[in-house]
Amino acid sequence: MSIGSVLNMARAGMNAQQAAVQTASQNIANATTVGYSKQTLQLATTYPTVFPYGSIGTGVSIVGITRSRDALLDASYRQSSGGAASAETTSSALGQVESVFGEPSDTGLSASLDKFWTAWSDLASDPSNAAAKSVVREAGNNVASTLNNFAAQIDQIDQSNREAMSNDVNQVNSITKQVAQLNNQIIAAESSGNEAPDLRDERDRLLDQLSKITGGQVIIRSSGNAAVYVGGRMIVDGSSVTPLVMNNTQPPTVTYAGSTTPLAGVTGSLGAEIDLSQNRLPAVMNKLDALAKSIVQTVNSIHTSGQIFSGTPPVASPAGNFFDVTTPPPSGTDPRLTARGMRLSPTLVNGAAVAASGGAATGPGDNTAALALANLRTTAVSITSANGNTTTAALGDYFNSMVGDLATETQQATDDSSVMGTILASAGTRRDSVSGVSTDEELVSLIQHQHAYQAAARLVTVVDDMMQTLLDIGR
Repeated sequence: MSIGSVLNMARAGMNAQQAAVQTASQNIANATTVGYSKQTLQLATTYPTVFPYGSIGTGVSIVGITRSRDALLDASYRQSSGGAASAETTSSALGQVESVFGEPSDTGLSASLDKFWTAWSDLASDPSNAAAKSVVREAGNNVASTLNNFAAQIDQIDQSNREAMSNDVNQVNSITKQVAQLNNQIIAAESSGNEAPDLRDERDRLLDQLSKITGGQVIIRSSGNAAVYVGGRMIVDGSSVTPLVMNNTQPPTVTYAGSTTPLAGVTGSLGAEIDLSQNRLPAVMNKLDALAKSIVQTVNSIHTSGQIFSGTPPVASPAGNFFDVTTPPPSGTDPRLTARGMRLSPTLVNGAAVAASGGAATGPGDNTAALALANLRTTAVSITSANGNTTTAALGDYFNSMVGDLATETQQATDDSSVMGTILASAGTRRDSVSGVSTDEELVSLIQHQHAYQAAARLVTVVDDMMQTLLDIGR
């Protein structure tokens, strides 16, 4: 072996340790960068020189730079991320709906219904009292206004959810385009056989976001391409992308581009938003509309059978509707038989139009109608929702049961969100234990490579001394 070969080994050692120092510096600089994976310089001995007495090494070579990543931990994290985002979105929306009702409360619908029945009871005690009739009218108007307000707020929650759904669809389409572009860049960068860690980190960061929104399954192919399946269908594979489309129907739907089949089997925030718009929020509104419809029809059926008296001497005339009922359109639901459109009858301009007397009344002192309406506080009636489900219960009890069911559903969603959040945190910790950067470890590595570099540099000095000795001998 020549002295020159020793010098080559020293040079290779210095180059290798310099690259190792640069790699450690890169890790330290990106220790807090989201989505960054620790990079490791791969070194290997070069082919030895074989002599009759044995083999002598010829130095070190840089094989490449790899990143620390575990595909199984990635899959576990992304699955947990989609579940956690779904539970959090559902919990947040149901919490908003629950706050709309605000029960128990002195100003909620339960209190308004109690005041309404109490006002009828007071009127039954003094059927000809004009002030008591005015109180009945105002109490009825308060019931209608409360339901109107509930419906408006739930509509606003639904609209916000629709906007969030649209934003998520747009974000999914943007991310899939970026993933497709990165797929092409990664294949080109890795054509030499070396890994492109920074490009893969960027793609994995985008895939994490995509999984959080859709809960999609990610498959990394041997070619380096990443494929993503959402709802059992591919939305990105290599450079091929299938966009999602949001259809502004009622309720809104999300489909694949070129398809009319609604997206199904989706988790993540988008899956929760679809579920809220198509199932949970309509279910609440159906129950609220069923309650409003039952109040209108039940109160009107008793009120229109009564009589009002006017003039001197008092003359009886049939009472009209207490709540407004319009002629239903050719198709659809009468808007006045919903929580959104419930209101007092236009004929009920003042308390004088309120009927306390029954149909067989002999004078204004009769309280048959008022008493029957007061008894609605505890009278079970048939309440049918838009989906055909029928419940028999007192009107106030139906609302309380509805609020109780919502509270249970909200609590379950909150518990799910807490559990899934814990699972996600655990999955993130496990993944970070592999791909995360430990600055303490990197500093130790930095010192080791620094000393190795100094040793290689010292080897150059030794070779220089040896060559000088040879030159001195030849003089």
